[in-house]
Amino acid sequence: MAASNRDRPIVLIIGAGLTGLLAAQGLKQNGFKAIVVEKEEAIDARPREWTMLVHWAMPIFQRLVPKDILRNLNDALCNPNLQFDAETETLPCYNGVTGELLFSSPTPGARRVSRRRLRALLAGGIDIQWNMSLKDITRTDNGIRADFEGGETIDADYLLGTDGTSSKVREILIGAEKAQPQGSGFLFATGINQYEDAEKTKAIADKHPVAALMMGTSSVGGIGVLSAKDPGDKSTWATFWVKIWRGEPVDLRGREALDYIRTQTAPLRDEFQLAIDWTPDNSYVSVNEMKYWIPVEWDNHGGRVALAGDAAHPMLIYRGQGFQHSITDVDNYVNALLQLHADAGNNLLRADVMDAFDDEVVKRGANAVEQSLCEAEKSLDINTVKQMLMATRGHGK
Repeated sequence: MAASNRDRPIVLIIGAGLTGLLAAQGLKQNGFKAIVVEKEEAIDARPREWTMLVHWAMPIFQRLVPKDILRNLNDALCNPNLQFDAETETLPCYNGVTGELLFSSPTPGARRVSRRRLRALLAGGIDIQWNMSLKDITRTDNGIRADFEGGETIDADYLLGTDGTSSKVREILIGAEKAQPQGSGFLFATGINQYEDAEKTKAIADKHPVAALMMGTSSVGGIGVLSAKDPGDKSTWATFWVKIWRGEPVDLRGREALDYIRTQTAPLRDEFQLAIDWTPDNSYVSVNEMKYWIPVEWDNHGGRVALAGDAAHPMLIYRGQGFQHSITDVDNYVNALLQLHADAGNNLLRADVMDAFDDEVVKRGANAVEQSLCEAEKSLDINTVKQMLMATRGHGK
């Protein structure tokens, strides 16, 4: 059992995803002791992989992590061998009806990363306790206590819930019914391919060396590079594809998921469909419904408990806003604790500072969630695609 330390406050982080690990790095950088607990058995327990674009929050990310992570960030990049310029730092979107370019969304300074490789990088030097399933949270005289299903107990000064869309922390704070994420009606599929065929890989990368989209029909498509091990040999590269459509909820993996996409969804066109057609039967493929939750006020136990990332505002993937807001949550959280512990705070000050943190997360998060739902609706009709924020405002806030 970890004891509270007034000189070096302890923050218990529930969830070892990207948000939790980034929070641990940011807190550690600023003199706090961070303990991360995760219900999974190991960092590679879940095979699921996808890519993420770090764009408007990149400057915030850079100040939260230590220099060694920044030096090694190329290890997490999907295509680190590029000459990054205005052409590569853009996301093109093609017309799903004609195949012509609809628009290009500038993403200056952005980098697309592998979720798994970035997670491994952020885990470096962090105290992570695996196979720990949260049971309950109680306030103590000096902080907060977390009880776990295996009988373990951890005491800390603060607790930060970063345990994803179906957050147990959120459930404890506001009740199971109010905390339940909502089905969006939009299904998301992703496939990871290593064709071991330079020509097929070249066809994907030639559309764009990072990633490209197709919109305007009953399905949205995306393709791109996941890893480029040998820049001179594209047969060693891995690529990815994604597909979004409206449908009945399913949760499928592997060959079953691939068969479902091929037989139960409307085809895309050009390289966006070829990427699916070329997918080997043994490839990683998944299909599930995207879920969301519009944040509401929660009981922060006198400023001791907070939520961040998907635990606070799970949203649809449009414009890649989810991780940007997670990064912003972490930065604001670290700054709130620095404010408290720079000024010999008391209970009233703690409540004021953390209430302000919560209120900002709820307001900003609710707006972002609602925007993601609106973007999804517009993406499936060629007459409304150009009304999307992605087309009119790009990937900004």
